[in-house]
Amino acid sequence: MNFKKLEEKLNPILAKHGLTIYSIRTKKEFGEKIVEILLDTETMNINDLEAIHLEFVAQLDDDDIDPDYYLELSSLGAERPLKTAEEVEKAIDKYIYLEADIYRGVGFLRAFNEGVIELEINQKGRIRKIQIPYATVKNMRTSVKV
Repeated sequence: MNFKKLEEKLNPILAKHGLTIYSIRTKKEFGEKIVEILLDTETMNINDLEAIHLEFVAQLDDDDIDPDYYLELSSLGAERPLKTAEEVEKAIDKYIYLEADIYRGVGFLRAFNEGVIELEINQKGRIRKIQIPYATVKNMRTSVKV
């Protein structure tokens, strides 16, 4: 299966909607083989997603996707992983969940400078800012504040 070929066929369709591909990968769920394509958007109307899916499927040839695989096209969603420094910088002022050596929980990402994350947290009703070295972060993602 050629992911590059799938990207070449999907990107012009996404460009019309101002969208991009976040990732393409294969996975196995409940014994089924799946080609998962995640679109880089927080929210998306199901009708728009269906229209993109149908247009994409119409572009595909029989040899583009192995017949043993299902195609799954979906949005990344509001809770997206922050895996790179660039993604962290784009998430400044967003509500995030973070796991590191010195802190595990949620807060507002207020700054990211010289490898240090500044997180604004609510600790028993008091708002305070803490500094967390980026190198100590084990897991980080945007979060939805409820």
